[in-house]
This record gives sequence, C-alpha cells and structure tokens, in this order.
Amino acid sequence: MKTPWMMLENKFRTKNNSGKNVFALVFASVLLASLGVSANQAFAMGQAPSTCSNRYDGTITAMKIIVGHTRTYDPIAHPGVTFQLRNDKSYTVTFTIHTPSQSSQNNTLVGDTWYDTSAPGYQLGKCVTGAGPNQDVTVTVTETHPGNLAPQTTQNVSWKTLVPGETTFNIKWINP
Repeated sequence: MKTPWMMLENKFRTKNNSGKNVFALVFASVLLASLGVSANQAFAMGQAPSTCSNRYDGTITAMKIIVGHTRTYDPIAHPGVTFQLRNDKSYTVTFTIHTPSQSSQNNTLVGDTWYDTSAPGYQLGKCVTGAGPNQDVTVTVTETHPGNLAPQTTQNVSWKTLVPGETTFNIKWINP
C-alpha cells in the first residue's frame, strides 16, 4: 500500500515535472528574496545631508503655520499643536534655521543648511543654499494632504535638522 507521501514523492520524480518544480522553486526563492529586500527599505526621499555643499547644521528657532488667511499656529511655542484642515486645502509653513559659527567642514565659507520633514507623508530631506555662519535662513513651503494617507486621518508632522530635537504638530485631515 502506497502512502500519500509516497505518491507525492513519485509524482515529483517524473521527468515531466522535474523542470517545472525547479523553475517553481527558483521563482519562489527570487520572489521571497525580493520581498525581503523591499520590506527593509526606508521610505525617504529628497536630499541626504551628505549631498549639501559645506553644510551648516543649524537649529530650527522659529516656525509659523498659516492655514487659510486667518489661522496661524506656532508649534515651537505650542509643541504638538493640532489643527483641522480639509484634505483638498493646503497650509504654509515658514521656519527659520539658525546656523552655527562654522560649517561641518570647519570653515566659514558660504554653503547649505539641511532640514527634514514628514509633511509629504514620507521623510523628505532638503538642502537650502546660501547659508553662512551665524545666519538665520528662512524657508517657506506650502504643503497639501499626502496622497499616501487616508482621506480622513490625523497626521503627525515633524520638522528637524541634524541638531538634536524636532518640531512637531498634528493635522486632522477631514473630507470636504
């Protein structure tokens, strides 16, 4: 009497199936390996700090968020502030990075400063040109609802530089 295991074993020994089985095994191995690689990738875009020229690693010293024409928020004075916004609207962030007396290259030549934000729904790094020693570099950006988030959700947004510490706020996105 043949057991089910013996019948299965005989099936895999036939000449017609051996090539298919090897192909299936190789295909499955490649698929699993590629899934493992993609699962470990960081979801970040933009410019890495190392791509900035003569980088000045400053601190975010001021930030103002403008929603519509009437609402203004200060997440430095009120860390973690939450505001509500329709997901078809935008908001503007103006922030200042104060640079140190020397660049990361230990000089005082003109260069860049760098910041990172999660506002677009992923980490986005950006070099800002024209930075120098002991300088206030002001940046203004307009942000919208990230396409990779649910239409109605609360998003935690962070802004930071390479200096420890970050500025955060929350947006409660709502459907119109």
